[in-house]
Amino acid sequence: MATKSLLISSLYFPPQVGGISHSMASIASALGPNQVCCLTAVPTHKTGTGNGFEPTVYRRPAAFGHVRHLHALAWGATISEIMIRERPNIVQLATAYDGYLGLWLRRWLQLPFIVYAHGNEILGVMQEKWHKPLLALRKADRVLANSRFTADLVRKAGVEPRRIETIYLGCDVDRFRPLPCNMELRQRLLGDQYRHRVILTVGNLVPRKGHDMVIRALPRLVETIPDITYLVVGDGPYREQLEALAESMRLRDRVVFAGRIPDEDLPDIYALSDVFAMPSREHLDKCDVEGFGLVFLEANACARPVVAGRSGGISDAVDDGGTGLLTDPSDPEDVAKAIGRILTDKDLAIRMGQQGRLRVVNNFSWQQIGNRVQGILEAILREQLVSR
Repeated sequence: MATKSLLISSLYFPPQVGGISHSMASIASALGPNQVCCLTAVPTHKTGTGNGFEPTVYRRPAAFGHVRHLHALAWGATISEIMIRERPNIVQLATAYDGYLGLWLRRWLQLPFIVYAHGNEILGVMQEKWHKPLLALRKADRVLANSRFTADLVRKAGVEPRRIETIYLGCDVDRFRPLPCNMELRQRLLGDQYRHRVILTVGNLVPRKGHDMVIRALPRLVETIPDITYLVVGDGPYREQLEALAESMRLRDRVVFAGRIPDEDLPDIYALSDVFAMPSREHLDKCDVEGFGLVFLEANACARPVVAGRSGGISDAVDDGGTGLLTDPSDPEDVAKAIGRILTDKDLAIRMGQQGRLRVVNNFSWQQIGNRVQGILEAILREQLVSR
């Protein structure tokens, strides 16, 4: 029986930027046009599909609208079009918040569905008054969690363990690879500090990510490593507080806020660093946690050692002592100790970078992730045939 799925991601899909969008697009690309088509409310910047990879993308904002009768008409027309053109026999839902669509498709078209679980949204679903996302999680044929930590959250949400699969995120190992340092980029970003050793963080500037812990670790690091600069790539609501913190600690010349960098430049950004550090911490009361940590794979794929916070699902992304070091994300002294150990032990840094690259290539390519997802979809359809 041929297996073709419909991947529905109402809010998270390129050109929208973010981890879920990137993951959904990467999985779809790995599966290819014969095994998946996609439906999203996210418009493209250009006319046409403009998806940047082979599977067909149906961009239908009206099908996800808030005006009830218009939404129903647009949804019905969209699903009719997709069923006729694509003939999918199973559905993938990007998050539990798309779960009401899975319940509808199962009820009216007898299509089984899976739901991806990322971390933050599972914490949110368990606190929501709207019951459909939680019901969809519990009724899904499978829930695909991005880490053991997220899988545990899913279990706490009431999903039967036998229907939970842990599928880690992947990495484009051809794009993210060891590269020589781009000196022009290095000088442009770092200015007079371009000769310094570089600590790098890539990510949205939000409290969870732990940029402040790296800044607080700098005074201790500078005592033994005077030629050191912290490069912060990304933007967000926490930037003003981080700049004020660096200013108050008289470290403004040691911290470079580069803002957002074009996605295509990221491999070069990783290449100019000596260590990647993001000591993320959990804010469970605010439904804010690192479910996995894709940036750690990207840095490792570029042969860079990493320092990460011991929280959420990060221990699945980072092999502690092998590809990087896990630290107490609430203790700047512990963060400084880990970063300093890597920066002062060149052999250790090289070994961790090499082991990181090897681990990502062997276990975390998007094609490997896509193959696992497709295997799960096919297993669900086989189960359905047996039960009939």
